[in-house]
Amino acid sequence: MVLAFVLSVGVLSVDAAYMHSVTLMQGSSGAQVASLQATLGVTADGSFGPITRAAVVAFQSANGLVADGVVGPMTGAALSGVPSSGYYPAGCTSNSGYSVTTGQSCAASTSYPAGCSSTVGYSPTTGAKCDGSGSTPAPTGALEGGAGDITITALSTYGAENVGEGAEDVKVLAFEIEADDESDVDITSIKVELNQQDTANSEDMDDYMESVSVWMGSEKVGEADADDFSEASGHVWSKSISLDDAVVRAGETEKFYLAVTALNSLDSGDINDDDWQIGVSSIRFLDAEGVTSTESLTLDIDDNVVDDTLEEEFDFDTFATAEDVELKAALKKGDEDINEAHVINVESGTTDTDDVELLSFTLEAKGSDINVSEIPVLFTAIDSAAGALDESTVFIRVMLSHDGDVIGTESVLAGGAVVFDDLDVDIKEGDKESFLVTADIQDLTGALDPGDQLKAELTGTQVDAIEAEDESGEDLAAADLTGTALGEYSVVYDSGIMVKLVSVSSLVTNDGDAGVATSSQTGTFKVTFDVTAFDDDMRLDDDPLEDTAAFTTVTQLSYSITDTGNDATQVPSLTSSTGATHDTESFLIEEDQTERFTLTVAITPTSSGFFSVKLEGLGWTAGSADAVGANIYTFGLDEFLTPDLYLVEYD
Repeated sequence: MVLAFVLSVGVLSVDAAYMHSVTLMQGSSGAQVASLQATLGVTADGSFGPITRAAVVAFQSANGLVADGVVGPMTGAALSGVPSSGYYPAGCTSNSGYSVTTGQSCAASTSYPAGCSSTVGYSPTTGAKCDGSGSTPAPTGALEGGAGDITITALSTYGAENVGEGAEDVKVLAFEIEADDESDVDITSIKVELNQQDTANSEDMDDYMESVSVWMGSEKVGEADADDFSEASGHVWSKSISLDDAVVRAGETEKFYLAVTALNSLDSGDINDDDWQIGVSSIRFLDAEGVTSTESLTLDIDDNVVDDTLEEEFDFDTFATAEDVELKAALKKGDEDINEAHVINVESGTTDTDDVELLSFTLEAKGSDINVSEIPVLFTAIDSAAGALDESTVFIRVMLSHDGDVIGTESVLAGGAVVFDDLDVDIKEGDKESFLVTADIQDLTGALDPGDQLKAELTGTQVDAIEAEDESGEDLAAADLTGTALGEYSVVYDSGIMVKLVSVSSLVTNDGDAGVATSSQTGTFKVTFDVTAFDDDMRLDDDPLEDTAAFTTVTQLSYSITDTGNDATQVPSLTSSTGATHDTESFLIEEDQTERFTLTVAITPTSSGFFSVKLEGLGWTAGSADAVGANIYTFGLDEFLTPDLYLVEYD
């Protein structure tokens, strides 16, 4: 049902009295209209339009006349009697007698601007402030048009939203209001209703929220505190929320939203299974004729079913759950030289080695700003000959750095578990912060020997134990801590080689002869890599061998062939494109120099299939004398693998 009432208003004072001589109505124009407009306090442009008509209707209503918007003899006479200054009370044309509309004494020289019946709000005809404090029009401007109506459409933008502790203005319901083509409309209030459906939890609105707000687009146009809502049977809470500057222009559509602001602290028992519904039961609006109407909507907010025109459900939760807060750990991209298996060049003799980089990782904040106070890291050491080492004897101290500054220094206990605590690292929502783990390690005269392996990592266990809190001050649970940062084992040597991949390739270099039985294609597979010698001259074994045994027992340069169970013949070779000195058994890499090598394997299949070649190990020995490999380099060679190539053997 639509309810309406007509505003009763007084008349704005003018300096020139109106002299009526001809009937005026919408569409009239000329000097008579300009005089009328000046008397009513609207823009005197001489054109009788909707705004002038609205001012006439307001004047007629205020003075006990037929409010038809036509300036005939009676309205003209009343207008001619308007004083040149001051105002008469509504329904009065002089200071004698009583108002025909209010019954109040006309002697009370209360004065309201045109279109106003009190000191509240703005005039719908002029936009002036009704309290007389100034002539500044309402921010949205005066309404234009005639009689207006609205169309309301529910939107599916939101549904079952989670509102976290302390969250402000979380939108939970959306709808559109369209003004018809006849008039601008001012949405003056929206009646909002809420109900908590789960009776096992508190049904009191003020146990959950501070306020409910109404938004038009990106602007908040109204808000009411939870304490201002009234409670009816069934714990239905309702409030008509007054709106400011919520004007929908004729023929246009605006989006409106209902939003909820939660309390900073919520009872965990209440939010465990709470089930709130929110809806709109009526919308009031004002059109350009000054008529206020109410559009009533079907709403049954306490039936535990979302089936009405403007109704949605939502619930409250912890801040972390509602905002999907997450702190994610990962290896830092671009720092593979630190995180992947490699050779660590340590000091020789009795000198300890400081600031060895073992792990580079990032922590990323999602859903909230996050403050990190503790980060656990696991350190592991392996003896190349005897298995596990005591980490407390290998690692003298370990450090955690952030943005180039050391923020934690700890000793390592047996077992290798370390917690860097008393941190204070802020990570903005959506940002990643980088961290570096380094260590001072003992010399090679004690428990640590050449060939031993070290690593640092954040496994799932360490990540779950990170101490951090979101921007609401709530500690992150293990479910909010995700990812890992798994560094690989690296080997320690006081002298040796370092190997870096340059390229891999696979190419058919002989097509064979399809017309000749047992003729086959030939594929050439290449792995190109750089070898750098440190702290001594080094010798690289020159005899490539397909190795199918345990690679740690092989001291030649070894490779493997991956195939699909097909036999093949092969011809391997090792060459240097930088001209490394080649003797009988090895290539020379001088101290602190880098030489480039290519392993080439030509494969001819005896049955068709896919093939690839992978470098598995490099035999090396220290010194400048020509010699076979005494050590095997197998670290970080996973990517030293050629692409698959299909080779045909013709039957």
